[in-house]
Amino acid sequence: MPRDWTLDETLFVRDYAGTVPLALLAYHLHRNARDVAGECARLGVPFVYVGTPLFWCDECASWARRVDKSGRCGKCRARANLLRIEAKTAALMERLPEEQRETYALFEAKRGGRVWEAPPAVPDTSGMTPREAVAAATAYLADLSDWEAGKAYRARKSAQKRKERAARKVREIEQLCQAHKKGAA
Repeated sequence: MPRDWTLDETLFVRDYAGTVPLALLAYHLHRNARDVAGECARLGVPFVYVGTPLFWCDECASWARRVDKSGRCGKCRARANLLRIEAKTAALMERLPEEQRETYALFEAKRGGRVWEAPPAVPDTSGMTPREAVAAATAYLADLSDWEAGKAYRARKSAQKRKERAARKVREIEQLCQAHKKGAA
């Protein structure tokens, strides 16, 4: 037979139902989930979690809207790709003659980059009910995750373009060298 609800427990359910998953609310109250759901129904408050679903990325130790099968968020995947691309670009740059490398580095340094948009603003949760505050906070974390992933993705795309330009320059110089050798022979 389930025990009676105390006033403190009822007020806790009223204020926090939907701000955390039902199982966590039941665990905190030392009751089963069915009893907590019944109390929510009696009070007329929804118990469905209102926050944006977030997943933990172990690699960057942050919350993300999406993670892949290995548990990596979009930001971490883009950073890993960026490192691979930069390593390939460095290998290509070593194949260029010294004066070409200096010219290329000077030209790349003058290239303008895109101005990053501002990160999402932290919501002001003062004056909000706990349910509204959870919804606002998790939406902010999801938006921040998307913003960081987008920024890392754009950095990766920029590095990819630099690598392509370096590869094109290496091909041009190698073709000129081959043509010069054929002409000298």
